[in-house]
Amino acid sequence: MATDHIPFFGIKRQYQNIKDELLDVTDQVYASGQVLDGNYTEKFEREIALRCKRRYAIAVNSGTQGLYFATKALTDSQNSHILLPTLSFPATLNAVNQNNNFIDFCDIDDHGIIDLDSYNARVDHTTDVIVLVNLFGNTVDYDRFRMHTEFFNQDVAVLEDAAQSFGASYKDIPSGKMGAVSVLSFDPTKNFNSYGSGGMVLTDDEDIAYHVLNLRDNGKASDHGYWGTNSKMSEADCAQMLVKLQHFDSWQKRRSDIAHFWIENMPEEIIVPMPSTEFTEHAWSKFVIRTYPSRDRHDLIDYLSNSHIDTKVHYTQGLYDLPTGLAASNNVFLSTERFTKHCLSLPIYPELTDIEVERIVDTIYEFYRSS
Repeated sequence: MATDHIPFFGIKRQYQNIKDELLDVTDQVYASGQVLDGNYTEKFEREIALRCKRRYAIAVNSGTQGLYFATKALTDSQNSHILLPTLSFPATLNAVNQNNNFIDFCDIDDHGIIDLDSYNARVDHTTDVIVLVNLFGNTVDYDRFRMHTEFFNQDVAVLEDAAQSFGASYKDIPSGKMGAVSVLSFDPTKNFNSYGSGGMVLTDDEDIAYHVLNLRDNGKASDHGYWGTNSKMSEADCAQMLVKLQHFDSWQKRRSDIAHFWIENMPEEIIVPMPSTEFTEHAWSKFVIRTYPSRDRHDLIDYLSNSHIDTKVHYTQGLYDLPTGLAASNNVFLSTERFTKHCLSLPIYPELTDIEVERIVDTIYEFYRSS
């Protein structure tokens, strides 16, 4: 029926589809008595390292913790100079702030990721770390990004925030491989999601991996010669994620099919998201349209809501406008201001039916034809 509710997330539907597999492997974990630091964690780390073409993959409690550990491992001391894009989830900013570093911001492009034109003006000899956020499942033009980075500062380290881009790639370079260290998130809102929390730190650098292992487990890797905390995924979480990993490629194919159908059939008043380059394989973690210049997004949100279709806004403001965005009060980021005023996220997940996929775009058409 046209009045059936379309939720923003597909977690409940996904669970029903693979419930028996999940409960079976969870029972195996609990029956074994090994609920932390066991074979499932090791296997999950190996599988993610293989997919992301990394030497090391370290499971941690959350993507937020992973970003904090990665920043800590890349900065030998406090007061490092770190460049952030203006648009991301606050966890990206918080990881940098917790390490007491100097923050500079760089505007975004039309895709919501770091603008490589304004990036040129922001990177100089003082820049220690660049945080590359592959937002919404897109990727940066990685060749161009590396060219600029290596030209301006060969010593600058790149931290890839891949919290939303697992499954994306650029010229067969997977997201999770783009930088000295990369961080994944398995938050329930992600396209590859845990039922609690979870994250992964990825690197090819042995020293960075050693540092993160100490941070994850109270310095255990160095016989407690280095401080740390307790930040782990449980064996049950890792076992469930291994089940999901077997389905991931088919899920991503479905996401891509939905995204391309909408791109081809969305009304002309809507600016649709696109891969950042012809070489980018988008993960479609989010499908973020822009409503300007024709109609106010609030009216469209209300219209979709009245049609029982959930939407969300990612994001309402740039990081520099947050109370913790300490560094950019005198800067103007025009692209970010435009993007945050007009972006709107539609529900996209593999469990959407064909009828629902068509209904969403038809309802948007109805909105624009109703006046």
